[in-house]
Amino acid sequence: MEAGELGNVFGDGAKKAMELWLESGEKMGRMMLELHEKSTSWAKETMLAPLFEAQRSAGKQVLQSSAEIARKMYGIDKSSGL
Repeated sequence: MEAGELGNVFGDGAKKAMELWLESGEKMGRMMLELHEKSTSWAKETMLAPLFEAQRSAGKQVLQSSAEIARKMYGIDKSSGL
């Protein structure tokens, strides 16, 4: 095995590890947003409901944009199949 091939093997492995890390981070983020929604369901008919909804909306936007930026930085396609 040549040095260039060895670099490709390690590069591919690192990219796969980063892809798995991003996927698990996104999954954890979605789970936390679901937990937030469940734990604040008592406030649906109160004045606090818009505040909690705004928090969830901001959290979703941060999660999506962070994942998108990370994918672009590391050259990971979301449809790659995990």
